[in-house]
Amino acid sequence: MTTPRETDRIDVLAPIDVAFGRLLARIGGASLNDGAACELIARTGALLSFERGLGNSCLDIASVTRLPALDGSSDVAAPSVAEWREILMASGVVGNGVSPTPLVMEGTRLYLRRFYAAEERLAHEITGRMHETGDHAEEPDAATVALFRRLFPVSEGVTDWQAVAAGAALRRRLLFITGGPGTGKTTVAARILALLLHRRPTLRIALAAPTGRAAARLAEAITSAATSMEISPELRGLLPTKGTTLHRLLGYAPWNDRFRYGPDNRLAEDVVIIDEASMVDVLMMDAFFGAVSPFARIIVLGDPDQLVSVETGFVLGDISRAADTVGVDHGPELAAWFAALSGAPLPASPAATPLRDSVVQLRRSYRFEKQLGIGALALAVQRQDADSALAILADETLSDVGTVDAAVTPTQLLAPLLQHVEAYLLAQDPAAALGALADFRVLCALREGDTGVSGLNALVERWLQSRGLPVKGWYDHRPVLITANDPSTGLFNGDVGVTLTANGRTEVHFASGNGVRAFAPARLPAHVTAWAMTVHKAQGSEFGHVMLVLPDVDSRILTRELLYTGITRAKQTVTIAGSSEILRTAIGRNVTRSSGLLGQLV
Repeated sequence: MTTPRETDRIDVLAPIDVAFGRLLARIGGASLNDGAACELIARTGALLSFERGLGNSCLDIASVTRLPALDGSSDVAAPSVAEWREILMASGVVGNGVSPTPLVMEGTRLYLRRFYAAEERLAHEITGRMHETGDHAEEPDAATVALFRRLFPVSEGVTDWQAVAAGAALRRRLLFITGGPGTGKTTVAARILALLLHRRPTLRIALAAPTGRAAARLAEAITSAATSMEISPELRGLLPTKGTTLHRLLGYAPWNDRFRYGPDNRLAEDVVIIDEASMVDVLMMDAFFGAVSPFARIIVLGDPDQLVSVETGFVLGDISRAADTVGVDHGPELAAWFAALSGAPLPASPAATPLRDSVVQLRRSYRFEKQLGIGALALAVQRQDADSALAILADETLSDVGTVDAAVTPTQLLAPLLQHVEAYLLAQDPAAALGALADFRVLCALREGDTGVSGLNALVERWLQSRGLPVKGWYDHRPVLITANDPSTGLFNGDVGVTLTANGRTEVHFASGNGVRAFAPARLPAHVTAWAMTVHKAQGSEFGHVMLVLPDVDSRILTRELLYTGITRAKQTVTIAGSSEILRTAIGRNVTRSSGLLGQLV
C-alpha cells in the first residue's frame, strides 16, 4: 500500500542520515563500480535513515519523486521504480530477506533489516494467534453464563460492545479492544479477568503497559472496577493489583539491549493485558509477542486515534485499519457463542475473518455523555471535519469548549487559568493540592518557544513573581513532572507531584493507589517544573479543565492525533488557544507511517 508523501523534506537530513547513506555506498560500490549508482545508493540510504527517524519502518520508493541533496549537492529526480530496484538489488547491500544484507526490499518497500525481520515475525505471531480459539467448547457452561449476564445485563435493542469484547476474550486467545477515552476499555478488562478467574482461579495474570505510569493506572483502574462488580469477595481477591512496564515484564537488560524472555524462554503467564497500546512500537510489540506463551491469552487495549509511539511503527493503527478492511460484522461462530453467553444477538457475516473477530471496537463514550461539546469536538477532529470543529468551538451554548486567540497578550492567554492557579495555591493539604492541580492543566504541542512548555512555565512563574511569591528552587506549590522511571521510589515518567513547605520542611507529594506519598526533593529521579506539559506527556491522563496551546506557526507535529489526544484529556472543559488557520491545518494532517504490517494481516 503506497502512502502519498506529504513532502520530500529534502532539506532536513541529519548528519547521521548522510553518513549512513555514504557508508552503504562504500559497501555497495565495490560490486557496482559505477559512480552514479553509488550516488543513488547513498541518497537512498540517507532517505531511508531519515524516514526511520520519523517513525516509518520502511521507505516506499514508489512514493518518492525526488532524492535528497548530500554534501552540498542538489536534489535529483528519482529514477523509475524498476531501474531503482535493479540498482539496489545489484549492489549487494539490499536483499530479499533471505540473504544477510543490511537492507531488505519487499515489493517497493525498502527496510533496514531489523525492522523487516520484526514486522515478519510479528505478522506471523498475530495471524497464528488469530486462528486459535481460547475455548473449544460449542457453548459456555452454565456458571459462566450466569456470571456473564450478571456482569453484562442485556440492553434491549442496543448492542453492548463491552459485552461483545468480553465474549470474544473468552472465546479467543488474542483480542484487541479499541475505543476512545471513557468507552470502558479497562472496565471491561476487569470483568474479563473476573470471568476467566471464575473458570480457572489459578490463572497467572500480568498487567502491562509501555510506561510505568500507564501500568500503575491500569492496575488502579482494574482495582477500582472490581469494587463495583457483583462478584464474590473471594473472586475479587484473585484480581491482580499491580502493573508493570513491558520492559520489566520481558526482563530487559540495557547493558546488552536484550530481553530475558523470548521465543526460547517464554513467559509463564496465562493471561497478559497490555494497555495504552498505541504507544507500543513495532520492535517492542515484536519482542512481546515472541515472549508470550503460545497457549496464553493476550488482550490488548488502546485507542488507535491517539498519538502514536515516538519510536518506529504504529502496530495498533495497522491492526485496526486491517480489521476495518474486512467489514464490520463478526463471524457466525463468535455470534453464536455471544448469544449463548449473553442471550443477545450479534450481527454476523459468513465472510468475516479471524482478524475481524480479533478486534472489537467500543463505541459508546461514557465520559462525554454530559460533556456534549468535548465529545462532539473530539469526534469532529477524529473525522477530520475542520468546519464542524470550528463551529463547535464557536457555539456559545456549549459551555465545555471554547477558544482563546493565540495572538493575544500573555496576560490574556493566562486569564482563563488564573482561577484554577489561585485555587491550587490555596490548597495546603497534599491531597487537596493534588486534586486542585488535576483540576486544570496547560498542554502544549511543543516543548520550546513562547507557546511551548518552557514559555508557558515561565509565563506562570512571572505571574507568581508579580504576586510576590518565590519561584526559585523548590518553591512552595511548585508542580513537578517526573521524566524518568525509578523503580526504587515507584515514581515513573509522567507522574506529577506538588511541592509543599511546612514547618521549614519541603516535600514533594505524589498520588498513589493508597493515598499520597511524600519524598524529599533529593530523592526524586529526573524531573522538570510542570505548570505546563506536552500532550505527549499527558497521554493516558485525565484533567478537569485543559487548555491546549497551539503554536502561532505551523509545525509538522501539529496533527489530528495530537489535537484529539489533547482534547480528550479533559473531563469537564477544554479551551484551545490557537488560530483557526493553525487548527484547520492540524485537523487535516494525519500521522502516516509506512509499514508492511497491514498488508500482511488482511
